Amino acid sequence: MRSIVKVACWLSVIAGVVLGALYALLFDVWVVPTDDPMLSVSIAPNLAPGDVLVLSRQGSIGYGNLLRCSDPQAPGRYVIARAIARGGDKIDIENEIVSVDGRRASSPRGCDTIRRTLRDPSSGDDIDLTCMVEDYGEVAFDALRVATHPVPAASATVESGRWFLVSDDRHLHVDSRDYGSVDPETCKHVIFRIVSAAGFRDAKSRFSIIW
Repeated sequence: MRSIVKVACWLSVIAGVVLGALYALLFDVWVVPTDDPMLSVSIAPNLAPGDVLVLSRQGSIGYGNLLRCSDPQAPGRYVIARAIARGGDKIDIENEIVSVDGRRASSPRGCDTIRRTLRDPSSGDDIDLTCMVEDYGEVAFDALRVATHPVPAASATVESGRWFLVSDDRHLHVDSRDYGSVDPETCKHVIFRIVSAAGFRDAKSRFSIIW
C-alpha cells in the first residue's frame, strides 16, 4: 500500500513539473483590464473586462485570430483585436463591414443575442448594435456593428511584415484604424477564457475557447 502511495506521489510531482514547464514555455495567464472603458466596449461581445485569459506564446498568427498586442500609443498597455489583414493585403471597412482584397467575410447567421446596447464612453450615449456571426479564415466569431450611423469608411494596404487588427465591436473600436498596423512580435494569441469577472458561477463564460 505504501509503495502505491509513494508511486502516486511521485507521478503527481512529475506531472506538476511537466505542466509547470509547459505553462512557462507556452502560455501566459492574463486578466483583461477594468480601467479602460473604450477597450471594454471594443472587445464586446466575445470578451469583457475582468476576464481571465490564457495566451499562447508560441505559434504563427492566422487570419481571424484574436490577439493581445502591445499598445503602439501607450507603452506598458495592451490592445485586443482580431488579425484581419497581413502585409500586402488591401483592407476596406465600409458600413462597418470588412473586406480584404475585395472579399467579405461571410455572415450566415445571427448571434445567440442579436441586439446589444453598449454605452459610448466618449459621448455617454447608449448605442444599439447588431450582432452577426462571421466566418473568417478558419475562425467563426461574433461581431457587432450598426447600420443607421456607421463610422466613416477606412481603407489601407498593410505594410510588409505587419498585421491590421480590427475590433470585434466594429463601431466602438480600438484597432488599427486608430493606431495603425502592428508588429506581430508584440502580440500573443488569445486562446481560452478560464473565468469571467463574474467568477466561476458565470457558466456561459467559464472555460470558453476563444481562438
